[in-house]
Amino acid sequence: MKKIISITLSLLILFMLCNCTKKTPNPNEKEPVNIQKQIAVSLYYANEKYIETGNEELEKFIVVKKPIDLKNNNIVLSIVNELKKNPNINNATTGIPENVAFLDGKIKDKIAYVDVSSENLSGSSLQEFFVINQILYSLTFLDDIEKVQFLIDGKKEESLMGHFLINEPLSTNVNP
Repeated sequence: MKKIISITLSLLILFMLCNCTKKTPNPNEKEPVNIQKQIAVSLYYANEKYIETGNEELEKFIVVKKPIDLKNNNIVLSIVNELKKNPNINNATTGIPENVAFLDGKIKDKIAYVDVSSENLSGSSLQEFFVINQILYSLTFLDDIEKVQFLIDGKKEESLMGHFLINEPLSTNVNP
């Protein structure tokens, strides 16, 4: 009889020790699911014909309406990173260099803050014009954004590439 009680107690203690290390699943706790959301946007790309000829009678931008993936629920970063890609549409190109990195994007009080890395940030006045305005027009097309404040490495600076002022939030009330 002592042997049976001893074995039973030993098994009971062993069973309790094994269960102490296991986490009891919480039925209300769900594993995070990475759901890819899409949103339809109007993206402004540079008109290649305008760039080639400088003809002021041509539109400077070509608007491309398309769905984009909303990554990490950050619409600002999703749009600016999409603008870096070539749109593969006749006469439309991006003026944003592929090696320019966007560090952060957020919206506060109807102002979109676009944080750009200073690394690889250089170019002509025409290139800076298209970088600023592709982003400005694409973001302000959204109802929640009226202005865009560019930051470089998290700080307000005077210019992205040395040609246009960006030290205050930019807005547009006219077509490009």
